[in-house]
Amino acid sequence: MAGLAFAGSSNAMADDAPTSPVAHGILANNALALAFEPPTRTALPDVTLIGGKDRELEIADLKGRTLLMPLWAEWCAPCLSELPDFARLQQKYANDKFAIVPILTGTQKRLTSTNLADVLVFLHAGIFEPLMEKNYRDTLMKAMARKGGGVEIPCNLLVAPDGTVIGREIGAKRSDDEQAMVASDNKSQLIKRAEAGETLSLWGKEEGEQFAAAMANGFLAHG
Repeated sequence: MAGLAFAGSSNAMADDAPTSPVAHGILANNALALAFEPPTRTALPDVTLIGGKDRELEIADLKGRTLLMPLWAEWCAPCLSELPDFARLQQKYANDKFAIVPILTGTQKRLTSTNLADVLVFLHAGIFEPLMEKNYRDTLMKAMARKGGGVEIPCNLLVAPDGTVIGREIGAKRSDDEQAMVASDNKSQLIKRAEAGETLSLWGKEEGEQFAAAMANGFLAHG
């Protein structure tokens, strides 16, 4: 797996960033909630996904509970570093109100659903169904992860049970350890530590626990 990912992008949030749509109530001072910004669009594009055992589903089929939807790609090192942390949160907090649903978008490899499942297991994230855009498309990335003149991932969407996109977090908040490796362009070390299942991102810290617990308790309904 080492050497699979070579890039990933994220810039610090600008001082004049728009007000977070979720940094209120119990999450008023949560660093991750504060990093969320209004989405570029409130409706997910109509895309077909390939899931486990090559089943096809529409993205609308995922509606029904609050979703934290990481948009990621195998070439994005910071994306890979977040997946083990998301898996631990899914294991602990997923319920009938909340789930974390990573979706591969913009892949540069012809991964099958079996290949993708193996990648997730390798990253200690086998709890997730392997979901990717059909025909290796990048529709989600281009529609939801636009930043400045291009796109940036990791892009983590917060989606209400009715399918409305409430906000997005584009990897702007990192743990000190992760930020140091990204800043020094030491992506290979970042990947190796992700492969070892180490906690690297803020999603694996207290902030991520608080955020996931709030969503699992119905934050969007009564936040």
